[in-house]
Amino acid sequence: MSAVAFEGTNMVTIAAIYQPELIELMKSVLDEAATILPKTRQTPATKVKLASRILAAAARGERDPIQLRIAALLEPVDE
Repeated sequence: MSAVAFEGTNMVTIAAIYQPELIELMKSVLDEAATILPKTRQTPATKVKLASRILAAAARGERDPIQLRIAALLEPVDE
């Protein structure tokens, strides 16, 4: 298990512990979500925003990769 602390969308630090399988799933979802964006928006800063949204959704209990990807991409990415 790995512990992860991050700032959720409401700017409150949240700590969660994830199983290795879920971490791999979230990494895969992050990579898929990033490739959906136009090349000009595939920046490290954008990837951090996407990852934060995926982590926030996972912290709420979401485990469906499609729903995690939707959570990552639902909000516009300003870059």
